[in-house]
Amino acid sequence: MVNRLPWRRKHLWHGVLFLIAALFVFGNTVSMGSYTIPDASHGWGGVIALFLLGMGVFLLFKGEQFLEGGSVVAEYYEAIAMAVAIAFMVRTFVVEPFKIPSGSMIPTLLVGDYLFVNKTAYGYRLPFTQQRIFMGDGPKRGEIAVFEYPKDPTKDYIKRIVALPGDRVAYREKRLFVNGQLVAQQLEGNYTYVNEYEQKIESQRLVEKFGDQPHSILVRPFANMDQITDEKIPPDHYFVMGDNRDNSNDSRYWGVVPAHRLVGRAVVLFWSWDRIDNKPRWERVGQMIR
Repeated sequence: MVNRLPWRRKHLWHGVLFLIAALFVFGNTVSMGSYTIPDASHGWGGVIALFLLGMGVFLLFKGEQFLEGGSVVAEYYEAIAMAVAIAFMVRTFVVEPFKIPSGSMIPTLLVGDYLFVNKTAYGYRLPFTQQRIFMGDGPKRGEIAVFEYPKDPTKDYIKRIVALPGDRVAYREKRLFVNGQLVAQQLEGNYTYVNEYEQKIESQRLVEKFGDQPHSILVRPFANMDQITDEKIPPDHYFVMGDNRDNSNDSRYWGVVPAHRLVGRAVVLFWSWDRIDNKPRWERVGQMIR
């Protein structure tokens, strides 16, 4: 036997849940510029926040009469509303899907990869502030992070974190230095790929290591695209770079990423589509991202 929660109490906590969700969405929209929804047009954050706010107020003040009315809508309300609420909460606070549209992270991430991002990894941004809570130790060197592009927060970027707050970072002759130490590299061989503009690009593939965690990068030895930098990372900021070093718009060009712009850590590929050959890349589905 299951005891149902009385409508008199249920509509109140339903309303509170909607209001909390609206607060987070609206707070981040107003204070940071946007609530980012991948592959959607700008400005949806305010619309979503107003809808959630309206639902919360309605349930708090009119929910009891509505739910006791015996209408068909009321009969189905709980299942539909809770399913939507759970999906929204998971996407907002736990995990969110993203698509890779460009080649800045080749060979680690390819154009057409779809991935899940862990939004709990770097804590949460408090509404109407630039403060994050539950960050723990924060990002680590070598992690791949999704973040709001500092120059235009309506856009999400994905790059590898290569330097942490307080680090000194330099990039010279296609070699990365962190705190005066050369980050270890080992040549693997040549690598050819077709970029998002269907151009064939010849590169060299190297294995780079932060500690004992290796990852692959690409360089073009004769490409004159180095952005020489030598700077100390300020508190609560991170220096990021694309793995495709000569085809990446990253911290070398527009600066560091503030902690409050972090969205989450990339964790796993759940789909990959090769639009050149027009077929799935089955071998990539389920791969952990490192």
